[in-house]
Amino acid sequence: MRKQRRVHIAAILTAATLIGPIALHSSAAEAADGDWERWGSPEEAGFSSAAIAAAEQHWQGLPDAPIGAFVMVFKGKILASFGRETSPFWCHSMRKSFLSALYGIHVANGNIDLDMTLEELDIDDSTALTPAEKQAKVRHLIKARSGIYIEAACEAPEMKAARPPRGSHPPDTFWYYNNWDFNALGTIFRQETGVDIFEEFQNRIGRHIGMQDFTPVTCHYAYEPFSEHPCYTFRMTTRDRARFGQLFLQNGRWGDRQIIPEEWVAESTRAYSQSEAVGRGYGYMWWTYEPEFFQLFLHDPRLRPLWGYAASGYGGQAILVLPDAEIVAACGVDVPAGGDLDILETAPLLEIILTGREIIDLRTLRAKAKPRRVAPGETLRLVAKLKNASPDRSLATSVDFYLAPEKTLDQSAWWLGKAKVNGLAAGKKKGARLKAAVPEDVPPGTYYLVTVADQDKSNYDLDRENNLKVGKKVVVK
Repeated sequence: MRKQRRVHIAAILTAATLIGPIALHSSAAEAADGDWERWGSPEEAGFSSAAIAAAEQHWQGLPDAPIGAFVMVFKGKILASFGRETSPFWCHSMRKSFLSALYGIHVANGNIDLDMTLEELDIDDSTALTPAEKQAKVRHLIKARSGIYIEAACEAPEMKAARPPRGSHPPDTFWYYNNWDFNALGTIFRQETGVDIFEEFQNRIGRHIGMQDFTPVTCHYAYEPFSEHPCYTFRMTTRDRARFGQLFLQNGRWGDRQIIPEEWVAESTRAYSQSEAVGRGYGYMWWTYEPEFFQLFLHDPRLRPLWGYAASGYGGQAILVLPDAEIVAACGVDVPAGGDLDILETAPLLEIILTGREIIDLRTLRAKAKPRRVAPGETLRLVAKLKNASPDRSLATSVDFYLAPEKTLDQSAWWLGKAKVNGLAAGKKKGARLKAAVPEDVPPGTYYLVTVADQDKSNYDLDRENNLKVGKKVVVK
């Protein structure tokens, strides 16, 4: 067995530029079954207690706060929780993202073929579909691009008002947020798998991620006389919603079980269409957000650009996943009791908390290795010097050392090891030291010593370009 591990990085790092994040999101801490672990204090997680208190004050000032809940999870632990997190609320259109997850499981198992047409599946409706409409594929429906514009169950008035004229767009040529597509997908799912949506959600997802409150008994199918395809309505507590978001943040994995295929998580949360809002798109029944969306929406330049995606429903129901920040935020409100939280009311919660996170600027000042000529198996003495250039104390982190054939960090680099670094006071410098053996099977040649600070993103570091340092050459004999 090889003693070294190769670097696993999708983006390439050059000496001057860090193009993408290094840490893989699947390494996020996982919430345990049963009651979730909570951070002992906001500061322990690198957040400000004053910010969390201000967010809670904002929540308490909302008119629907008594009949709602907000939960934010950071690195698998609850950071903030306001309101009735254990009360089940109707999920409304969030149901679509739940079904999308189930589709991912059954597509991978070969039970559903996304490229089958409605004609091949023998799918029709009370208002008969035209031959052209029957050429829509399952893939088109899951992207809300079927081109089928007829009445559907559970349509909101604004959806009806925005519905294009029938026959105006062939399949996959136009995006319209279409309840007919979403409801027909429920029928197709039950037909092709032979299982109930709610029971399957519990069996395949809920019980494996430790949902504490979800039960299929509280969910139901809502039929309307003009359509054969009901909407499938979920009820779920806010803390269980957060677990579902955490599952996606972890790339569909929980513990040692891959519940939703990792490829499906990436595929379903990618934008295939753009909405009317700049930076907001639509995937496989998930809303997607470009990195600058929240800065533009909230007009706050302090916010770090963060890409993300969300399950969203009427009245303020939401699950927001921000992978690079390792954050999941969930919101719920009791609509039948009169609740109706607007995004303009709840978005400041995210803004207050994120801008209250300790913003650190760690910099790698230099990287050295001795001796400069070594043979495989011999020991290198490695040193990297860090500086905390921010006004706040940094959290404990680490420095990773690599040997790279070029001044880049990619799949050809050899990982040497990791040195831990305690938190640094504002403006302080510290050396990270490591003794590491050169892997036995490193080919002879000239390599660059490359170091990366805070690769696991322990700190909220806004400038990761200066975390990378290319040191002098090392010759492997």
